[in-house]
Amino acid sequence: MATMPSINIDQAKSQLKSLRDHGFADKLAALAGTHGFPATYFFAIASRETNCQNILGDFQGGQYHGVGIIQIDIQHDVARQARDSGSYKTNPGPLLSFGADLIKANIHTVAQHFPNLTSDQHLKIAASAYNCGPVNAIKGAEHGDSDSHTTGHDYGHDVMVRKGFFDQLIAAGH
Repeated sequence: MATMPSINIDQAKSQLKSLRDHGFADKLAALAGTHGFPATYFFAIASRETNCQNILGDFQGGQYHGVGIIQIDIQHDVARQARDSGSYKTNPGPLLSFGADLIKANIHTVAQHFPNLTSDQHLKIAASAYNCGPVNAIKGAEHGDSDSHTTGHDYGHDVMVRKGFFDQLIAAGH
């Protein structure tokens, strides 16, 4: 049975409007461009992580572990500092740059490991890696499903569905 997307195209349209209204669309698109991946892919990760909201998330053990629109984990100093200072609200650039670096590295690692796959397949596995780490995503992909270790066991698939929605919306002039 096919996995159903967790949002529909109307929700994606609303999220795209929010990204634009809050200045994130331009920031994410610029970073995606300089890092060599589609802007709509970065939008889709923001959509999956926070429904395109610049928030603190992943509350565990009395503290938030995810920071900002793309939920950088506080295991990384840039996220911990942004959370503790509140700068994720006023200066999200360092978090976005860090996330773009992670995504680029994931795509590169996946492409090196699976040179014969398509770019969309690389993006799907790299999205899984954004959620569960490259080792787990690659191990899952080697066994038929890069999402086997991800939240909901559908992260990479869902990101690609959301990317498709954003691609459609932008192509239609939204």
